[in-house]
Amino acid sequence: MRRFVSTVVLLAAVYLLTLSSHDWVDLLFGLAFGTIVAAALRGRIAAAPGGARPPIARRVAGFPVFAGAVIFDVLAGTLDVALRVLGIRRLECPGIVRVPIGERSERGIAISALATTLSPGTVFVDVDGDDMLLHVIDASDPDAVRAKLQQFYDRYQRSVFP
Repeated sequence: MRRFVSTVVLLAAVYLLTLSSHDWVDLLFGLAFGTIVAAALRGRIAAAPGGARPPIARRVAGFPVFAGAVIFDVLAGTLDVALRVLGIRRLECPGIVRVPIGERSERGIAISALATTLSPGTVFVDVDGDDMLLHVIDASDPDAVRAKLQQFYDRYQRSVFP
């Protein structure tokens, strides 16, 4: 039960961060939405395949850093897309990039997809075998895209959502 409640609270927090809101009506809607999603996915999201998850204290301590990194990535993506829309930066090669799943658990894949899609210019498309498919605004160097996403995972996400 404690895991269910923490999942609902986490989903509501992500909802509020997405809206950039602290209104109590939005909080209530986020909790309701989080309850529906958590109930629908109950038992379907597995733990990390390589072993136990990191200790809860390390995960809680790492979450603010992870959230800050996501917010920074959203701001950087917003600036990049704005520069392309204004014609300051050229839109040359949008496309699909295959990103290896690697050591991510099912929950880690879901969090990676959410964090990546929150940033303008990148959209999670699907999971295909051992790869995540992402549509990126600049796919001219797929290896750089993969390296950037792997670095983000290793540096910020792995200790919180493996």
